[in-house]
Amino acid sequence: MPAAARPYVMASAVLAAASVVAVTPTVAPSFELPIRSIQTRLVDADSILNVPINLFEDFLNIPYNEIQGMDGFGASEFFTGSWWVPSSTNIWGIDPGDTTHTVALDGLIAPFPSLLDGVGGFNYEMDGLLAAELPFSASCDAQTCAPILPPKDITGITSIDRDIGFIQSIFGKAPDGASQMFENWFHVPISELLHGYTFPTLSDPSGVAYSGFGFGTGGVDGTNPFEGGTTGPDNLVPWSGLDFKYDPLQPLENFWTSLTAPVSSGPGVEIPTFTELFQGLQNMLAGAVVDFDPFVEGSPVCPAACNDDVLSVSTLLKLLDPGNNNPMINEWLTAAAGGTANGPTTDQEWDSIALLQTGFFNLNPTQLATVDADLAKINPELPALFTNAGILTDPQYLTWLTDPSAVGSLCTDTSCGLYGGLDPSLILPDLIKLFDPSFAAAGSSELSTTLGLFDPMTLVDFGQMLLQSMFNL
Repeated sequence: MPAAARPYVMASAVLAAASVVAVTPTVAPSFELPIRSIQTRLVDADSILNVPINLFEDFLNIPYNEIQGMDGFGASEFFTGSWWVPSSTNIWGIDPGDTTHTVALDGLIAPFPSLLDGVGGFNYEMDGLLAAELPFSASCDAQTCAPILPPKDITGITSIDRDIGFIQSIFGKAPDGASQMFENWFHVPISELLHGYTFPTLSDPSGVAYSGFGFGTGGVDGTNPFEGGTTGPDNLVPWSGLDFKYDPLQPLENFWTSLTAPVSSGPGVEIPTFTELFQGLQNMLAGAVVDFDPFVEGSPVCPAACNDDVLSVSTLLKLLDPGNNNPMINEWLTAAAGGTANGPTTDQEWDSIALLQTGFFNLNPTQLATVDADLAKINPELPALFTNAGILTDPQYLTWLTDPSAVGSLCTDTSCGLYGGLDPSLILPDLIKLFDPSFAAAGSSELSTTLGLFDPMTLVDFGQMLLQSMFNL
C-alpha cells in the first residue's frame, strides 16, 4: 500500500471504531467531479474543543485541496489567455486576469480553503492590496501606454530608444502626453487601506473580460469581487467603486473560526480520485499552452503575421485530452470557437505586430520613406530585404500605428505589411531576386515551392497535418 494512502486508512479505522462515520457522496466545486467524503461530529456548537479534529481534517484534506489548487491554477491560466499579446486580461497593472493568479498560487502553497477563500480570505486581502497599489492607467491599452509605444526617435537605434523611454516612464515622463504604466502606482497609503478605501470607477481599457472557468462576477465562490469575472457596463472591472478595508489578520481569524466551528459543518475528510488528479495535471499543462505558446499572432517571437501557427493551441489541447473528457479543456475549446475566450482582439494583435516587430534603426515615417527610396534606386529589392532582415521597419507598420484607417487591414492574405515585415524566411527569396531578378520572375512559383522546403514552418505544417491524421483531430 502506498505510504501516501495510509493516513486515510488509519483515520477511517479510528472513526469507524468510534461508530461515528457517515459516508456521503459530494461533488467538487465548479466541475462536478465525484469524490468520497467522510464526515465527523464532535461538538455541535462553536468551541475550542472542535479545534483538534477540524485541524486534523484540514491536514488530511491537503491532498484533495492540492488537486483543487491544480484546477484553480489551470482555471487562472485559461481565464487569462495569452501572455504574449496585450488584451483585456493582460494589460500593465492589476487587471481581471491578474486577480485570478492569487487563486492559482495560493491554492498550491497553502491548501486551506478557510484561510484563502471568500471575503476577508487571503486571496481577497492580497488582491485588494495589489489592485489598490498597482492599478492600470485608464488608457493603458496595447499602444497607448508608455513605454509600450512607438519609440521616440532619440538615438536612432530602436532598442536604445526603447530603454530610454522605459526609464523616462519610471520617472513619470511619458512622451507626448500618453498615459504611462506607473503613473498611479503606490499612491494609496497603507493607512488608508487599513481604515477603508473606496476604489474609483475603473474601466478596462482593453475591452471585456469574459467570465468562465469558475470565475464569475462575484468570484469563484460567489463572494470575492476580485477573482476575475466579467467586466460590467462600460467595461467596468468587478471591483470598480468597491468599499475595501485591508485587514492582514482577517484570513487568520477566518481560519480560526473554521477550526472552532462544529465539526459537522465542515466538508469532512475528502479523498481525491485518480481522475481528479489526472485532470488537475491536464488543466495546468493545457492552461500553460494557452498562456505561453509563443507562436501566436502578435507575439514578438513569431515573425510577421504568424499565420502558420505552430501546432495550433486547439490541436495541442486535443492531444492532451484525446478522449474529450476534461470539462475545463472542453470549456476553453467551446469558448474559443464562440469568440468568448479571453485573449487579444485582431486589432490588438496587429498593434502588437506593429509595435514590437520593428527594425534595428528607429526611423520616423518621413525618414523611412527617404531611406527606402534611396535603397530602391540601388536595387528595387533592397527595401524588402532590409525590412525582412529586421534592419528597417515595414512602412505599413508605422502607418498602422499613426492612422489604422489609412491601412484598413494590416495583414492581407498570408502577408503582413508592405514588404512582409520582419520575417527571416523571406531573406533568401529576397537575395535571389536581388542578384537574379529574371530567374525570380520567370520561375516564381517553382522558386517559392523550392524555398518553402527550407522554411521551418513547412515542417511544422507537415507535423500538424500528420498528428491530426493520426489522432483524427
